[in-house]
Amino acid sequence: MNKFSPLDPMAMWRELTAQWEKSTNEFANETMASDPFRQGMHGGMNASLTGQKALGDLMARYLTMLNLPTRADIQALGEQLQSIDDHLANISRAMESGRGPAASATAHAPPQPRRTKQPPQAEAAAPAPATPKRTAGKRAR
Repeated sequence: MNKFSPLDPMAMWRELTAQWEKSTNEFANETMASDPFRQGMHGGMNASLTGQKALGDLMARYLTMLNLPTRADIQALGEQLQSIDDHLANISRAMESGRGPAASATAHAPPQPRRTKQPPQAEAAAPAPATPKRTAGKRAR
Protein backbone atom coordinates (compact mmCIF):
# COMPACT_ATOMS: atom_id res chain seq x y z
CA MET A 1 0.00 0.00 0.00
CA ASN A 2 1.00 3.57 -0.48
CA LYS A 3 2.37 5.02 2.76
CA PHE A 4 2.67 8.57 1.40
CA SER A 5 -0.09 11.10 1.35
CA PRO A 6 -1.14 12.29 -2.09
CA LEU A 7 -0.26 15.83 -1.04
CA ASP A 8 3.52 15.08 -0.77
CA PRO A 9 4.91 14.68 -4.30
CA MET A 10 8.53 15.11 -3.11
CA ALA A 11 8.32 12.06 -0.86
CA MET A 12 7.05 10.02 -3.81
CA TRP A 13 9.93 11.36 -5.95
CA ARG A 14 12.52 10.44 -3.28
CA GLU A 15 11.11 6.90 -3.06
CA LEU A 16 11.22 6.44 -6.85
CA THR A 17 14.79 7.77 -6.99
CA ALA A 18 15.91 5.43 -4.20
CA GLN A 19 14.35 2.42 -5.97
CA TRP A 20 15.94 3.40 -9.28
CA GLU A 21 19.39 3.75 -7.63
CA LYS A 22 19.01 0.37 -5.91
CA SER A 23 18.07 -1.46 -9.12
CA THR A 24 20.85 0.29 -11.09
CA ASN A 25 23.46 -0.67 -8.47
CA GLU A 26 22.32 -4.30 -8.50
CA PHE A 27 22.53 -4.43 -12.32
CA ALA A 28 25.98 -2.78 -12.35
CA ASN A 29 27.32 -5.15 -9.69
CA GLU A 30 26.10 -8.19 -11.61
CA THR A 31 27.54 -6.86 -14.87
CA MET A 32 30.95 -6.03 -13.36
CA ALA A 33 31.18 -9.49 -11.76
CA SER A 34 30.90 -11.23 -15.16
CA ASP A 35 33.98 -12.57 -16.96
CA PRO A 36 33.30 -10.84 -20.31
CA PHE A 37 33.15 -7.46 -18.58
CA ARG A 38 36.42 -8.09 -16.73
CA GLN A 39 38.14 -9.26 -19.92
CA GLY A 40 36.88 -6.22 -21.80
CA MET A 41 38.10 -3.86 -19.09
CA HIS A 42 41.45 -5.64 -19.00
CA GLY A 43 41.83 -5.32 -22.77
CA GLY A 44 40.83 -1.67 -22.69
CA MET A 45 43.33 -0.87 -19.94
CA ASN A 46 46.11 -2.71 -21.80
CA ALA A 47 45.34 -0.78 -24.98
CA SER A 48 45.32 2.50 -23.07
CA LEU A 49 48.64 1.78 -21.34
CA THR A 50 50.26 0.65 -24.59
CA GLY A 51 49.13 3.83 -26.34
CA GLN A 52 50.32 5.96 -23.45
CA LYS A 53 53.76 4.30 -23.48
CA ALA A 54 54.07 4.71 -27.26
CA LEU A 55 53.14 8.39 -27.00
CA GLY A 56 55.67 8.90 -24.19
CA ASP A 57 58.44 7.26 -26.23
CA LEU A 58 57.54 9.36 -29.26
CA MET A 59 57.61 12.57 -27.23
CA ALA A 60 60.95 11.61 -25.67
CA ARG A 61 62.49 11.08 -29.11
CA TYR A 62 61.01 14.35 -30.37
CA LEU A 63 62.33 16.31 -27.40
CA THR A 64 65.74 14.67 -27.77
CA MET A 65 65.83 15.76 -31.42
CA LEU A 66 65.06 19.33 -30.32
CA ASN A 67 67.78 19.08 -27.66
CA LEU A 68 65.24 19.63 -24.87
CA PRO A 69 65.02 17.73 -21.59
CA THR A 70 62.49 14.93 -21.28
CA ARG A 71 60.25 14.31 -18.31
CA ALA A 72 62.68 11.66 -17.03
CA ASP A 73 65.54 14.18 -17.28
CA ILE A 74 63.58 16.76 -15.28
CA GLN A 75 62.63 14.17 -12.66
CA ALA A 76 66.26 13.04 -12.29
CA LEU A 77 67.35 16.66 -11.94
CA GLY A 78 64.67 17.24 -9.31
CA GLU A 79 65.83 14.20 -7.35
CA GLN A 80 69.43 15.43 -7.45
CA LEU A 81 68.37 18.89 -6.29
CA GLN A 82 66.34 17.36 -3.46
CA SER A 83 69.37 15.32 -2.40
CA ILE A 84 71.56 18.44 -2.42
CA ASP A 85 68.92 20.38 -0.49
CA ASP A 86 68.70 17.62 2.15
CA HIS A 87 72.49 17.54 2.46
CA LEU A 88 72.65 21.32 2.90
CA ALA A 89 69.89 21.18 5.51
CA ASN A 90 71.88 18.57 7.45
CA ILE A 91 74.98 20.76 7.30
CA SER A 92 72.98 23.77 8.44
CA ARG A 93 71.52 21.85 11.39
CA ALA A 94 74.99 20.64 12.36
CA MET A 95 76.37 24.18 12.18
CA GLU A 96 73.53 25.56 14.31
CA SER A 97 73.93 22.91 16.98
CA GLY A 98 77.71 23.45 17.11
CA ARG A 99 78.56 19.84 16.28
CA GLY A 100 80.46 20.56 13.10
CA PRO A 101 84.25 20.99 13.11
CA ALA A 102 83.96 24.28 11.26
CA ALA A 103 81.54 25.62 13.88
CA SER A 104 83.91 24.87 16.77
CA ALA A 105 86.92 26.37 14.96
CA THR A 106 85.15 29.60 14.10
CA ALA A 107 83.61 29.97 17.54
CA HIS A 108 86.97 29.98 19.40
CA ALA A 109 89.60 31.51 17.15
CA PRO A 110 89.80 33.28 13.83
CA PRO A 111 90.77 31.01 10.92
CA GLN A 112 94.50 30.72 10.25
CA PRO A 113 95.89 30.83 6.72
CA ARG A 114 96.77 27.48 5.25
CA ARG A 115 100.45 26.65 5.08
CA THR A 116 101.23 25.93 1.47
CA LYS A 117 104.97 26.54 1.35
CA GLN A 118 106.97 23.45 2.26
CA PRO A 119 110.37 23.57 4.02
CA PRO A 120 113.40 22.74 1.85
CA GLN A 121 114.38 19.11 1.56
CA ALA A 122 117.69 17.79 3.00
CA GLU A 123 119.09 17.15 -0.48
CA ALA A 124 118.28 20.66 -1.63
CA ALA A 125 120.09 22.10 1.42
CA ALA A 126 123.42 20.46 0.45
CA PRO A 127 125.77 22.69 -1.63
CA ALA A 128 125.70 22.09 -5.36
CA PRO A 129 128.92 20.83 -7.06
CA ALA A 130 131.15 23.54 -8.48
CA THR A 131 130.65 24.35 -12.14
CA PRO A 132 133.17 26.13 -14.31
CA LYS A 133 132.45 29.83 -14.66
CA ARG A 134 132.02 31.32 -18.06
CA THR A 135 133.77 34.45 -19.07
CA ALA A 136 131.93 37.21 -20.86
CA GLY A 137 133.55 36.90 -24.30
CA LYS A 138 134.57 33.22 -24.49
CA ARG A 139 132.61 30.04 -24.82
CA ALA A 140 133.45 27.01 -22.76
CA ARG A 141 134.05 23.84 -24.77
